[in-house]
Amino acid sequence: MYAKIQPVPAFGGPATVLVIDNVVVSPSSSATLWWHLRTEPTGSDIVQTAALTLTGEAYAAWGTDDEYLYTYTAQQLGLTIVEIVPDAPAIIAPPLPDMSAPEVAS
Repeated sequence: MYAKIQPVPAFGGPATVLVIDNVVVSPSSSATLWWHLRTEPTGSDIVQTAALTLTGEAYAAWGTDDEYLYTYTAQQLGLTIVEIVPDAPAIIAPPLPDMSAPEVAS
């Protein structure tokens, strides 16, 4: 998951993507996340990075909705989210054919 943002000037080019990773939770009290501003969703094009801690009401509001992490982080950084892009769905391969030896009639 990542968020497309309105471009903001940054060293290395205008940042257009907000990525969050490495969320560390202290049960029932807080969570620290690492955010990155990028020019593209993947690759090594990080133009700015830092950590942000959720405590109190912000931590309680998170629940299980990871989109909240993006909206909260964007608010704290003064960014405008254009679109939140979910992770690609898992590709489920079809079942493999039965390759066991055929039974021999007796």
